[in-house]
Amino acid sequence: MIPFNFEYYKPATAREAVDLFHTLQTRDKNPMYYGGGTEIISFSRLYQLYPKAVIDIKGIPECNVLEFQNDRLVIGAAKTLTQLQESNLFPLLSWCAGRVADHTIRNKITLGGNICSRLPYREAVLALLVADCEVVIQRKGETRTEPLESIFNQSLHLDTGDLLLQVTVNKSHTCLPFFSTKRTANGDVNYPQDRIGYPVLSTAFMKNSGRIHAAFSGLCPFPFRSHELEEVLSDQEMATELKLAKAVSYLPAPILTDIDGTAAYREFVLRNTLARAVEQLEGVNCIC
Repeated sequence: MIPFNFEYYKPATAREAVDLFHTLQTRDKNPMYYGGGTEIISFSRLYQLYPKAVIDIKGIPECNVLEFQNDRLVIGAAKTLTQLQESNLFPLLSWCAGRVADHTIRNKITLGGNICSRLPYREAVLALLVADCEVVIQRKGETRTEPLESIFNQSLHLDTGDLLLQVTVNKSHTCLPFFSTKRTANGDVNYPQDRIGYPVLSTAFMKNSGRIHAAFSGLCPFPFRSHELEEVLSDQEMATELKLAKAVSYLPAPILTDIDGTAAYREFVLRNTLARAVEQLEGVNCIC
Protein backbone atom coordinates (compact mmCIF):
# COMPACT_ATOMS: atom_id res chain seq x y z
CA MET A 1 0.00 0.00 0.00
CA ILE A 2 1.08 3.59 -0.67
CA PRO A 3 1.19 5.33 2.74
CA PHE A 4 -0.60 8.52 1.65
CA ASN A 5 -3.70 9.55 -0.26
CA PHE A 6 -3.65 10.42 -3.96
CA GLU A 7 -6.09 11.03 -6.79
CA TYR A 8 -6.50 8.43 -9.55
CA TYR A 9 -7.39 9.19 -13.17
CA LYS A 10 -7.76 6.93 -16.21
CA PRO A 11 -8.09 9.00 -19.41
CA ALA A 12 -9.31 7.44 -22.65
CA THR A 13 -6.99 9.29 -25.03
CA ALA A 14 -3.38 10.40 -25.11
CA ARG A 15 -4.30 14.03 -25.59
CA GLU A 16 -6.65 13.88 -22.61
CA ALA A 17 -3.86 12.37 -20.49
CA VAL A 18 -1.37 15.11 -21.34
CA ASP A 19 -3.92 17.91 -20.86
CA LEU A 20 -4.88 16.36 -17.51
CA PHE A 21 -1.21 16.20 -16.46
CA HIS A 22 -0.72 19.91 -17.07
CA THR A 23 -3.98 20.79 -15.31
CA LEU A 24 -3.02 18.74 -12.25
CA GLN A 25 0.44 20.27 -12.26
CA THR A 26 -1.03 23.76 -11.98
CA ARG A 27 -2.87 22.51 -8.89
CA ASP A 28 0.40 21.34 -7.26
CA LYS A 29 -0.64 17.68 -7.50
CA ASN A 30 2.80 16.47 -8.64
CA PRO A 31 1.13 14.10 -11.15
CA MET A 32 2.77 10.95 -12.52
CA TYR A 33 1.86 8.68 -15.39
CA TYR A 34 1.02 5.17 -14.26
CA GLY A 35 1.53 1.93 -16.19
CA GLY A 36 2.36 -1.09 -14.08
CA GLY A 37 2.89 0.98 -10.95
CA THR A 38 5.74 -1.10 -9.50
CA GLU A 39 8.14 1.81 -9.22
CA ILE A 40 5.57 4.30 -7.93
CA ILE A 41 4.56 1.86 -5.21
CA SER A 42 8.14 0.93 -4.28
CA PHE A 43 9.48 4.49 -4.06
CA SER A 44 6.34 5.82 -2.38
CA ARG A 45 6.70 3.22 0.37
CA LEU A 46 10.21 4.57 0.92
CA TYR A 47 8.87 8.15 0.93
CA GLN A 48 11.01 8.96 -2.12
CA LEU A 49 8.02 9.76 -4.34
CA TYR A 50 5.00 11.84 -3.33
CA PRO A 51 2.52 11.95 -6.22
CA LYS A 52 -0.78 13.50 -5.21
CA ALA A 53 -2.30 12.27 -8.49
CA VAL A 54 -1.57 9.37 -10.83
CA ILE A 55 -2.71 9.10 -14.45
CA ASP A 56 -3.27 5.52 -15.60
CA ILE A 57 -2.30 5.15 -19.28
CA LYS A 58 -3.64 1.61 -19.74
CA GLY A 59 -6.94 2.92 -21.12
CA ILE A 60 -5.21 4.68 -24.03
CA PRO A 61 -5.49 2.54 -27.20
CA GLU A 62 -2.11 3.57 -28.64
CA CYS A 63 -0.40 2.40 -25.46
CA ASN A 64 -1.76 -1.15 -25.85
CA VAL A 65 -0.66 -1.96 -29.40
CA LEU A 66 1.69 -4.86 -30.09
CA GLU A 67 1.70 -5.72 -33.79
CA PHE A 68 3.36 -5.20 -37.13
CA GLN A 69 1.95 -2.23 -39.00
CA ASN A 70 3.25 -2.11 -42.57
CA ASP A 71 7.04 -2.24 -42.29
CA ARG A 72 7.34 -1.53 -38.54
CA LEU A 73 6.69 -3.31 -35.27
CA VAL A 74 4.65 -1.02 -33.02
CA ILE A 75 4.84 -1.57 -29.26
CA GLY A 76 2.63 0.37 -26.86
CA ALA A 77 4.19 1.78 -23.71
CA ALA A 78 1.63 -0.05 -21.54
CA LYS A 79 2.57 -3.53 -22.77
CA THR A 80 4.14 -5.56 -19.99
CA LEU A 81 7.55 -7.20 -20.16
CA THR A 82 5.85 -10.60 -19.99
CA GLN A 83 3.75 -9.73 -23.03
CA LEU A 84 6.89 -8.69 -24.92
CA GLN A 85 8.67 -11.85 -23.86
CA GLU A 86 5.84 -14.19 -24.84
CA SER A 87 4.99 -12.50 -28.14
CA ASN A 88 8.56 -12.99 -29.42
CA LEU A 89 7.85 -10.57 -32.28
CA PHE A 90 11.29 -9.07 -31.65
CA PRO A 91 13.44 -11.90 -30.24
CA LEU A 92 16.23 -9.70 -28.87
CA LEU A 93 13.73 -7.56 -26.98
CA SER A 94 11.97 -10.71 -25.76
CA TRP A 95 15.30 -11.99 -24.42
CA CYS A 96 16.15 -8.74 -22.63
CA ALA A 97 12.62 -8.21 -21.24
CA GLY A 98 12.37 -11.83 -20.12
CA ARG A 99 15.33 -11.51 -17.77
CA VAL A 100 14.20 -8.46 -15.83
CA ALA A 101 13.08 -9.28 -12.28
CA ASP A 102 10.89 -12.39 -11.88
CA HIS A 103 7.76 -13.52 -13.70
CA THR A 104 5.34 -12.00 -11.21
CA ILE A 105 6.98 -8.59 -11.43
CA ARG A 106 7.35 -8.80 -15.23
CA ASN A 107 3.57 -9.19 -15.36
CA LYS A 108 3.36 -5.64 -13.96
CA ILE A 109 6.37 -3.77 -15.36
CA THR A 110 5.54 -2.06 -18.64
CA LEU A 111 7.90 -1.21 -21.47
CA GLY A 112 7.35 2.50 -20.87
CA GLY A 113 7.94 2.07 -17.16
CA ASN A 114 11.18 0.19 -17.73
CA ILE A 115 12.52 2.79 -20.18
CA CYS A 116 11.60 5.72 -17.92
CA SER A 117 12.57 4.03 -14.66
CA ARG A 118 14.58 5.75 -11.95
CA LEU A 119 16.59 2.57 -11.49
CA PRO A 120 19.96 2.55 -13.27
CA TYR A 121 19.46 -0.73 -15.18
CA ARG A 122 16.45 -0.40 -17.54
CA GLU A 123 17.54 -3.51 -19.42
CA ALA A 124 14.74 -3.58 -22.00
CA VAL A 125 16.10 -0.37 -23.53
CA LEU A 126 19.27 -2.18 -24.66
CA ALA A 127 17.48 -4.03 -27.46
CA LEU A 128 15.77 -0.81 -28.53
CA LEU A 129 18.99 1.16 -28.68
CA VAL A 130 20.86 -1.33 -30.87
CA ALA A 131 17.85 -1.69 -33.20
CA ASP A 132 17.72 2.07 -33.95
CA CYS A 133 14.13 2.32 -32.71
CA GLU A 134 11.89 5.36 -32.84
CA VAL A 135 9.58 6.60 -30.10
CA VAL A 136 6.15 8.18 -30.42
CA ILE A 137 5.56 10.95 -27.88
CA GLN A 138 2.37 12.81 -27.06
CA ARG A 139 3.06 16.41 -26.22
CA LYS A 140 0.62 19.15 -25.46
CA GLY A 141 -1.11 19.79 -28.77
CA GLU A 142 0.94 17.40 -30.92
CA THR A 143 2.19 13.86 -31.43
CA ARG A 144 5.83 13.48 -32.48
CA THR A 145 8.04 10.61 -33.63
CA GLU A 146 11.76 10.81 -32.90
CA PRO A 147 14.74 8.44 -32.97
CA LEU A 148 15.18 6.92 -29.53
CA GLU A 149 18.89 7.74 -29.46
CA SER A 150 18.20 11.44 -30.05
CA ILE A 151 16.41 11.73 -26.70
CA PHE A 152 18.03 8.92 -24.70
CA ASN A 153 21.28 9.93 -23.06
CA GLN A 154 21.69 8.03 -19.79
CA SER A 155 17.93 8.42 -19.41
CA LEU A 156 14.93 9.31 -21.56
CA HIS A 157 14.78 13.10 -21.82
CA LEU A 158 11.18 14.27 -22.14
CA ASP A 159 9.68 17.65 -21.42
CA THR A 160 7.48 17.84 -18.33
CA GLY A 161 4.11 16.30 -19.13
CA ASP A 162 5.25 14.50 -22.28
CA LEU A 163 3.87 10.97 -22.54
CA LEU A 164 5.73 8.07 -24.16
CA LEU A 165 3.07 6.34 -26.26
CA GLN A 166 4.90 3.78 -28.37
CA VAL A 167 8.19 2.39 -29.56
CA THR A 168 8.47 1.39 -33.21
CA VAL A 169 11.07 -0.87 -34.81
CA ASN A 170 11.90 -1.41 -38.45
CA LYS A 171 10.50 -4.87 -39.25
CA SER A 172 13.76 -5.95 -40.89
CA HIS A 173 15.65 -5.16 -37.65
CA THR A 174 13.52 -7.53 -35.58
CA CYS A 175 15.13 -10.58 -37.17
CA LEU A 176 18.76 -9.46 -37.41
CA PRO A 177 21.42 -11.73 -35.86
CA PHE A 178 21.95 -10.93 -32.19
CA PHE A 179 23.81 -11.98 -29.06
CA SER A 180 22.73 -11.07 -25.55
CA THR A 181 23.84 -11.92 -22.04
CA LYS A 182 23.03 -11.17 -18.43
CA ARG A 183 25.28 -11.88 -15.49
CA THR A 184 24.32 -11.27 -11.88
CA ALA A 185 26.17 -11.84 -8.64
CA ASN A 186 24.71 -15.37 -8.76
CA GLY A 187 26.04 -16.16 -12.24
CA ASP A 188 24.79 -16.14 -15.83
CA VAL A 189 21.05 -15.82 -16.48
CA ASN A 190 20.26 -18.07 -19.43
CA TYR A 191 16.56 -18.73 -18.97
CA PRO A 192 13.62 -16.63 -17.74
CA GLN A 193 13.03 -19.06 -14.87
CA ASP A 194 16.58 -18.60 -13.55
CA ARG A 195 17.00 -16.74 -10.31
CA ILE A 196 16.99 -13.08 -11.37
CA GLY A 197 18.89 -10.22 -9.78
CA TYR A 198 20.29 -6.85 -10.69
CA PRO A 199 22.92 -7.13 -13.41
CA VAL A 200 26.64 -7.10 -12.96
CA LEU A 201 26.48 -6.78 -16.73
CA SER A 202 23.62 -7.03 -19.23
CA THR A 203 24.34 -6.72 -22.93
CA ALA A 204 22.61 -6.59 -26.30
CA PHE A 205 24.53 -6.99 -29.55
CA MET A 206 23.07 -6.89 -33.06
CA LYS A 207 24.70 -7.35 -36.48
CA ASN A 208 23.39 -4.91 -39.09
CA SER A 209 24.98 -4.31 -42.51
CA GLY A 210 28.32 -5.69 -41.38
CA ARG A 211 28.44 -3.58 -38.21
CA ILE A 212 28.08 -4.85 -34.65
CA HIS A 213 25.79 -2.67 -32.52
CA ALA A 214 26.28 -2.90 -28.75
CA ALA A 215 24.48 -1.66 -25.63
CA PHE A 216 25.19 -2.27 -21.96
CA SER A 217 23.56 -2.09 -18.53
CA GLY A 218 25.03 -2.63 -15.06
CA LEU A 219 28.50 -1.61 -16.18
CA CYS A 220 28.10 2.14 -15.57
CA PRO A 221 25.45 4.02 -13.54
CA PHE A 222 23.18 4.11 -16.63
CA PRO A 223 22.45 2.01 -19.74
CA PHE A 224 24.24 3.13 -22.88
CA ARG A 225 25.17 2.43 -26.48
CA SER A 226 28.66 3.41 -27.65
CA HIS A 227 29.27 4.03 -31.36
CA GLU A 228 33.02 4.36 -30.76
CA LEU A 229 33.10 0.95 -29.11
CA GLU A 230 31.08 -0.46 -32.00
CA GLU A 231 33.64 0.78 -34.52
CA VAL A 232 36.29 -1.24 -32.70
CA LEU A 233 34.18 -4.39 -32.46
CA SER A 234 33.25 -4.17 -36.15
CA ASP A 235 36.85 -3.88 -37.37
CA GLN A 236 37.55 -7.33 -38.78
CA GLU A 237 41.21 -6.49 -39.39
CA MET A 238 41.96 -5.85 -35.73
CA ALA A 239 43.17 -8.64 -33.45
CA THR A 240 40.69 -9.67 -30.74
CA GLU A 241 42.96 -8.78 -27.80
CA LEU A 242 43.51 -5.28 -29.20
CA LYS A 243 39.77 -4.93 -29.77
CA LEU A 244 39.05 -5.73 -26.14
CA ALA A 245 41.66 -3.29 -24.82
CA LYS A 246 40.45 -0.46 -27.07
CA ALA A 247 36.76 -1.17 -26.47
CA VAL A 248 37.11 -0.76 -22.70
CA SER A 249 38.70 2.66 -23.26
CA TYR A 250 35.49 3.91 -24.90
CA LEU A 251 33.19 3.46 -21.90
CA PRO A 252 31.25 6.68 -21.15
CA ALA A 253 31.82 6.57 -17.37
CA PRO A 254 33.93 4.73 -14.77
CA ILE A 255 32.93 1.11 -14.20
CA LEU A 256 30.75 0.60 -11.14
CA THR A 257 31.77 -0.99 -7.88
CA ASP A 258 28.87 -2.02 -5.66
CA ILE A 259 27.58 -4.88 -3.55
CA ASP A 260 27.14 -7.07 -6.65
CA GLY A 261 30.67 -6.72 -8.00
CA THR A 262 33.84 -4.66 -8.14
CA ALA A 263 34.92 -2.60 -11.12
CA ALA A 264 37.72 -5.11 -11.79
CA TYR A 265 35.25 -8.00 -11.83
CA ARG A 266 32.86 -6.13 -14.11
CA GLU A 267 35.70 -5.37 -16.53
CA PHE A 268 36.66 -9.06 -16.53
CA VAL A 269 33.05 -10.02 -17.35
CA LEU A 270 32.90 -7.30 -20.02
CA ARG A 271 36.05 -8.49 -21.80
CA ASN A 272 34.83 -12.09 -21.83
CA THR A 273 31.41 -11.03 -23.09
CA LEU A 274 32.85 -8.87 -25.87
CA ALA A 275 35.05 -11.74 -27.02
CA ARG A 276 32.05 -14.08 -27.13
CA ALA A 277 29.93 -11.53 -29.00
CA VAL A 278 32.58 -10.90 -31.63
CA GLU A 279 33.19 -14.63 -32.09
CA GLN A 280 29.48 -15.29 -32.57
CA LEU A 281 28.62 -12.35 -34.82
CA GLU A 282 31.68 -11.96 -37.05
CA GLY A 283 30.89 -13.34 -40.48
CA VAL A 284 27.20 -13.80 -39.66
CA ASN A 285 24.69 -12.30 -42.09
CA CYS A 286 20.99 -11.59 -41.70
CA ILE A 287 18.81 -14.56 -42.63
CA CYS A 288 15.42 -12.77 -42.59
